[in-house]
Amino acid sequence: MKKVLALSALLTLSFAAAQKTVTFGWSGAITGPTSDAGSNYGYGVEDYCKYAAAAKLVPGVDIKCVVRDDQYNNANTQRNFEDYVGNLKVAAFLDYSTGATLQLKSTIQETKTVTFPGSFHIGNIDKPDGDYIFLPISSYSEQLISLVEYVAKKERGAKIAMVVNPSPFGRAPVDDVKKAAARLGVSIVDVQEVGANNLDNTALLKRFEAAGVKYVINQNTAAPVSNILKDAKRLGLLSKMQFMGAHYTGGEDLTRLAGDAANGYIWCTSYYLYNEADKPGMQLVKKIGAQFGRPLDNVRSVHYTSGMLAAAIAIETLRRAGGDGSSAAMYKAVTAMTGSKSYDPGFTVLPVTFSVKDHVGAEGLRLLQADNTGNFKAITGATRSAMFKLVHPNGGN
Repeated sequence: MKKVLALSALLTLSFAAAQKTVTFGWSGAITGPTSDAGSNYGYGVEDYCKYAAAAKLVPGVDIKCVVRDDQYNNANTQRNFEDYVGNLKVAAFLDYSTGATLQLKSTIQETKTVTFPGSFHIGNIDKPDGDYIFLPISSYSEQLISLVEYVAKKERGAKIAMVVNPSPFGRAPVDDVKKAAARLGVSIVDVQEVGANNLDNTALLKRFEAAGVKYVINQNTAAPVSNILKDAKRLGLLSKMQFMGAHYTGGEDLTRLAGDAANGYIWCTSYYLYNEADKPGMQLVKKIGAQFGRPLDNVRSVHYTSGMLAAAIAIETLRRAGGDGSSAAMYKAVTAMTGSKSYDPGFTVLPVTFSVKDHVGAEGLRLLQADNTGNFKAITGATRSAMFKLVHPNGGN
């Protein structure tokens, strides 16, 4: 019996010695501006990492994820990044905000830290210093230009207003959208910045009405957009203006906040939705949410899925690197995620592909429209914007 126990102890010690810990770090807005999206994004990162660790998705590796609230403050993000890279030796950095990603861009390049941001700004991966940053889905510019293309097909010469978040996140795609609109024969007649504290948008909407605006495109999070929609309903403008928006504006986060004022809202995203129960990726989202006791409102948010995708890409990269979390191994693995070696966790309408030249992952979009049940239904299949490639020809490569 003593020999059996001794052998068992020896095997346990050998297994422990064989296991190594690899850490990933996320920094984002669990509180503060844009936390209506950032909190659920962070929960998605955290829960997928727990799932991956429990399921031993990377053989011989104990996966650890550190999730920190930076309050949408660039200085906090900078400190988190320095600790993650300098002390925790993370295999990849999972970033969140546009401003912080741009501020860290040269440091990410210098430290060769593979980074998957929650900001889908194409400028994150534009040269110089974009070699180690990889967008999980199509950029804000491509999302918004897809909406402008939709408008141009419906009405030549249409007048469009843009409402953007008062931050680098909001302003990021404006120039590309203006260039695309000019080529498509529609007009961007106004660009206004609106944050979560803008509780009365009467003056804004009256300004648009006076200018003859028929389409309002939003680059924001759901909370400010919901306020605008409720004010538009109160003013009787929902029948006169078509409201639309990029990824962070929509989903159940919007319909829950705006109620029936969201009816007819057109939204652009690369993700499948919670109510698409036939999609294996969404079945996994529900399973993980239940496994870790996450409240249903969090799990139903598209941003929970978005956080999961970022974590899933990072962990799959580590798996393909053979559990080697070094910068060189991670970079080699992620840039080989192309062609027949693409990665499809089932969260997005097209698989994730990366290469040395291509740093945009799931390059597929759908336009969806909210119905009177509070659900978004696809009005297009998975597609890419033709005009985006013309106004931003390098595509971040």
